[in-house]
Amino acid sequence: MRIDRSIFAGLDQLRVAAPNPASGGRPGDRRSRARGGGVELADFRPYTPGDDLRLVDWNIFARLETVLVRLFHEDRDLSLAIIIDGSASMGFGTPRKLDHAGELAACLAFLALHARERVRLVVAGRRAAGFVKGERMTAFPTIIEMLERIEPDGAADLPAALAAEADRGKVDHVLLLTDLLVEPEIRENTLRRLAATGTRAILLHVLGDGELNPDLDEGAVVVDAETGEEVPVRGGKTAAKAYATELARWRAEIEQRCAELRIVYAPAFTTAPARSLVAGDLRRRRVTEASRGGGR
Repeated sequence: MRIDRSIFAGLDQLRVAAPNPASGGRPGDRRSRARGGGVELADFRPYTPGDDLRLVDWNIFARLETVLVRLFHEDRDLSLAIIIDGSASMGFGTPRKLDHAGELAACLAFLALHARERVRLVVAGRRAAGFVKGERMTAFPTIIEMLERIEPDGAADLPAALAAEADRGKVDHVLLLTDLLVEPEIRENTLRRLAATGTRAILLHVLGDGELNPDLDEGAVVVDAETGEEVPVRGGKTAAKAYATELARWRAEIEQRCAELRIVYAPAFTTAPARSLVAGDLRRRRVTEASRGGGR
């Protein structure tokens, strides 16, 4: 895998979006459900002995003769887990799906680390296994180095990778980058695991131009890269139409299942550069957003 270093230019104007309250245990700049030492008023509660008198709202006391203590929103940090499918099927296309997924993962890790938020990045596959974590930009070179060592091979056990990630502790966001070219029962298990792993689950569905618009003018024999199984494919206009219909049905079925499981579904076609996806479509889907003081 090769990561184009130029894709990170200008990304410091963005950050990972957080529509839900953050659950991190460290101070940060993301809204959480916790009440504490923030600056934005959240609520009031009756005074109890031992409360800091500086938190008493004396204006309310003067009007209502009721002693209430002010509660403030406590901002916390965000945690992010990124899982990349490193199976053999991700090695197809120009650019390869795995290279595209790697660049997207690197961009998202950059956004989180630039905001001093915690990142765990996993690559799942037979020879592609890898894991790295960080919470400062000093970890970013290590992430890039790990990604650039990865090559697609064999089959990736995505449910197992997600289960292992859940064992490391629940995170605010979990993002899975995969082509989902697996059997239906494995796909269902993968999506269920994904939904259970993070407070907000996101599927970045990586597909190449050869899958979206294959050349079916002539018949061919397609070989499954992960199992070696050979499948004859009939060519011609009828075959192309049938393929387009089946592809649309398959994608719609995945998107519908994601909606049922409350997984954010985002297509990540290799025909769109990673940086433009991060700043464009992923922003529209509230996967990314403008950072504080960032551009619109």
